[in-house]
Amino acid sequence: MLTKNDLVQIRGVVKEEVGVVDRKLSAKIEGVDKRFDPIHKELKKHGKLLRSLKKDQKTMLNLLDGEQMQQRKRLKRVEEHLGISPIPA
Repeated sequence: MLTKNDLVQIRGVVKEEVGVVDRKLSAKIEGVDKRFDPIHKELKKHGKLLRSLKKDQKTMLNLLDGEQMQQRKRLKRVEEHLGISPIPA
C-alpha cells in the first residue's frame, strides 16, 4: 500500500510532467497565433474594403432609384401631354 509520502512524490512528479506539457503546448499555441496574425490583418483589411463597397453600392442604388423615379414622372407627364395611355408592364 502507498504511504502518504509516496502519494506526495507521485503528485510532485505528475505536476512536473503536466507543467512541461503545458509549457510545450503554450509555445505551440503562440506559434500558431503568430502564423495567423498576417491572415487576421488581411481579413480586417478586406472587411474594411467590403464595408466601403457596400456603402458605395447603397449610394449608387439610391442615386439610380432617384433617377428612375424622375424618369417615370417625366414619362407620365409626356404621356398625359400627348394624351396616350401608358404601356402595360
